[in-house]
Amino acid sequence: MTHSIKTLLTVTSAVFLTGVIFSAWRFTRTNEIPLPDEKAAAMTLLADKLSGPRYFSISLTGVRSSDGPWIGVAEAGLQEDRVIAERHWGKDQRAEVDQLLSRLAEPVPARMVGGYRIPLERLNLALDAIKD
Repeated sequence: MTHSIKTLLTVTSAVFLTGVIFSAWRFTRTNEIPLPDEKAAAMTLLADKLSGPRYFSISLTGVRSSDGPWIGVAEAGLQEDRVIAERHWGKDQRAEVDQLLSRLAEPVPARMVGGYRIPLERLNLALDAIKD
């Protein structure tokens, strides 16, 4: 009987001591500054830089997923005139934008939805590469 009491006391002491050590470890880590997710921070900065009337923008129906915001091909077509007018571009640049839209369009992964989508950040970055 005394052997089982000693075993129970040993196990209880070990569990209690483990809890105390874990609590002390967590308390000492509260002073550390959490590091931000670099990819999320970069995407936020990029989205801020590539916004405004000179760029395509996500609409209320736009899709935000873990790999970034997407714009539908039809929505991009509706915004194309505004973007070209804001940049004071002509027919040559319009043709480049049309090629860019068709080159970046990819099928929506959900087969039920169908259609094509364009990654918004890649589209806006590519716009800046088009020469005036």
